[in-house]
Amino acid sequence: MGIFGKQQYDNSGFTIVELLVVIAVIAILAGIVLVAYPGYQMRTRDNERKSDLSQAASALSTYAFQKNTFITTGCGKTGAGNGWLSGDSSHSPGLGGYPRSIVECLQDINALSSDAFADPTGCTYDSGGSCGTNPVKAYMKATCTKSGSPITYVFAYLESMPRKDAEVDALCDDNSVAGFTLAQQKWGSLFGMNYYMVVK
Repeated sequence: MGIFGKQQYDNSGFTIVELLVVIAVIAILAGIVLVAYPGYQMRTRDNERKSDLSQAASALSTYAFQKNTFITTGCGKTGAGNGWLSGDSSHSPGLGGYPRSIVECLQDINALSSDAFADPTGCTYDSGGSCGTNPVKAYMKATCTKSGSPITYVFAYLESMPRKDAEVDALCDDNSVAGFTLAQQKWGSLFGMNYYMVVK
């Protein structure tokens, strides 16, 4: 082309085939995102649950250091220091209920700052099925004995983990959880807890 020649541009745009290929690629990517996103949300909630339990275990360790016991007396089910971390007087009032929440006892000594210690779904304790019936998406605490030695656990239900009811049910010796009968201390089969941490 000479110095005065006109440069020609191809204004034909995309062909139908090219557009269909682009649309197909976008549809495949959207499908992958739609399939992967719920799993990502589930793992995010489970990571938050693990973090919450770690925070609760640390607060209970602080409580034990100050009070020389893992039993948060006056809180939890029947005031015996076990049960739902955030179960309070509105939870089964008058029926061996919770005079105060375990969280409140931990706040008394400034070991925990959170007022609403709730599962990522917003649940704080088994409230007649609104938090699920089995599994229940809320946090629990149990101080008991295992092979005669005292031990304290905090529990949660992780969506990304399989149930392991038999293992979790066997964490405490029979009838060693204050405020709970043997039938009630089945953290796995009764409540669906499948993740636990030992408080040290």
